[in-house]
Amino acid sequence: MSESLFKQLKDIGIDEELAAKVSASLDPDHNASKKDVLIMQEAILQHQAFFSQKMDAMNAKFDAEFKAMKAESDARKAESDARYYEVKMENSRAYAELKTEIHTVINRQYLVTFGSVLLTIVSVTAVNWYFHV
Repeated sequence: MSESLFKQLKDIGIDEELAAKVSASLDPDHNASKKDVLIMQEAILQHQAFFSQKMDAMNAKFDAEFKAMKAESDARKAESDARYYEVKMENSRAYAELKTEIHTVINRQYLVTFGSVLLTIVSVTAVNWYFHV
């Protein structure tokens, strides 16, 4: 039995008994039979099952890590959204106050302008009346 083949089969996850059979089947002095083909087939299936289990474990690990990262990302997004709406509300209040102040100033300016126009009309009328009488 080749020691390196036996070791390699053990390293890829094939059990010791089957690894010994496969190694013996591949010995150049051994006469091949149908049983040897079945032994090789069993080794292949064992390796596929071992690999499949390993992949399932890795997928489960990655899924758990992904879910944790997604939950963390969602929490950060929610926090960011809350801060955004808070800032937006503060800006909206400041904008409303500014708008009110501007309207007050504009309204006051209209009153001053209207008063100036009335005063001009009264003064022109008074001067006109004084010189025509």
